[in-house]
Amino acid sequence: MIRSIKAKHFMNSAFKEFSLYDNVRSIPAIQDGLKPSQRKALYGTTLRGESASEIQVERLAAYIASETDYHHGTGSMESTIVGMAVDYTGTNNMNVFVPSGQFGSRLTKEAAASRYIMTQLSKNYRKLFKKEDECILEHNIVDGEKIEPKHYLPILPLVLINGSQGTGTGYASYIMNYNPNDIKKAILEVLDGKKLNKYRLNPWYNGFSGTITRDKNSGQVSITGKLEVKNSTTIHITELPVGFYLDQYKDHLVKLEDEGFIKDFEDRSTEEGFDFLVTCPRTTTTLTETRLYEKFKLISRDTENYTLWNEEGSLEKFDSAEDIITRFADWRLGCYETRRQKLIAETKEQIDLMNEKLRFILFYLDNTEAFRSKNKKDLIELLTQNGFESYDKLLQMPIWNLTKEKIAELEDSITQKKTYLQSLMVTTAVKMYSAELLEFSY
Repeated sequence: MIRSIKAKHFMNSAFKEFSLYDNVRSIPAIQDGLKPSQRKALYGTTLRGESASEIQVERLAAYIASETDYHHGTGSMESTIVGMAVDYTGTNNMNVFVPSGQFGSRLTKEAAASRYIMTQLSKNYRKLFKKEDECILEHNIVDGEKIEPKHYLPILPLVLINGSQGTGTGYASYIMNYNPNDIKKAILEVLDGKKLNKYRLNPWYNGFSGTITRDKNSGQVSITGKLEVKNSTTIHITELPVGFYLDQYKDHLVKLEDEGFIKDFEDRSTEEGFDFLVTCPRTTTTLTETRLYEKFKLISRDTENYTLWNEEGSLEKFDSAEDIITRFADWRLGCYETRRQKLIAETKEQIDLMNEKLRFILFYLDNTEAFRSKNKKDLIELLTQNGFESYDKLLQMPIWNLTKEKIAELEDSITQKKTYLQSLMVTTAVKMYSAELLEFSY
């Protein structure tokens, strides 16, 4: 039986829900620059352990899907993992997974089958995501089980470092890659109260040897490869605009050959970079440099679309990369204050517990006979009367803790914790953030 539904009801129910979900899946958040599938990939991988050995992408994808309530098939997750691992020019400036095996290259973006390639967490993971922030991560809960965080807390906006591209329903996002060191410097300026000028930063791709410029009025970005006229009949091409792959460019050279614009070309490219030696008629090499670059398609122009999920959970189109950096820094600063307050509370609890532990040890040594002659109920009553609260933990301490060396060690630990607490009390979120940014190296 065919069911009918009014268009108005469809648009306000099923289609509306699909559109929202489509945008959530396709467009990253300003907080961590990640999409839901990427957060699941990162969380599932950390569940294996930060120092866990390499694992096949196929097996890791299956593990992540089972541990994070992932509903889109392991094939989709495998693609997500590969996308977070690649590090050749034009992809991630800071990959969070290690690409071990054929994950693609500048010549071809196709990776080998997931059962043949391996991965694990990269050293960039802890550079970007500090362990100290784990205490304030807010996790999603499904059927009472904790899964991936709603957002991670990188110290730099990952959406600018690695870029992002996605098309949802009615919204799209396209952000190029930027230099982590430039972003770091810009955030330090924001923390110092300075304002960032629009279009100050140019996109940057690790390993790219061409030039990248931006029109300061329109914001349009031009990415230019490298060409050199060697002599009247030879042109040497050593760099292509980001996004070009080998077969794609060879097809273009074949078209130029068919047109008679070039006579022949030799492809000497490797996975390290492009290298074409082109034989041309003299009428070609006498053209202006601008015309040569245009004819050889060595200039690509594009305009970024800075649409992201903002910190309030709404889609927002930002004005520029600098606008994203400023907003990110303000939001991240609040997270540092939350972390500071959380660490203060936890440290106070730890000091209280250690003080009680020390007092208990000394109390026990002075009242050994009383402990020997009492049953469990009377012992708990004795401890309660003397102000001990964590008697379950105290009574389970190994006898080794009663030695002189252990008592001295405990006293030293209390002193260290008090010093740490004092440092937390006198510092500020700005100082904490600035210190970790200064420690960051790329």
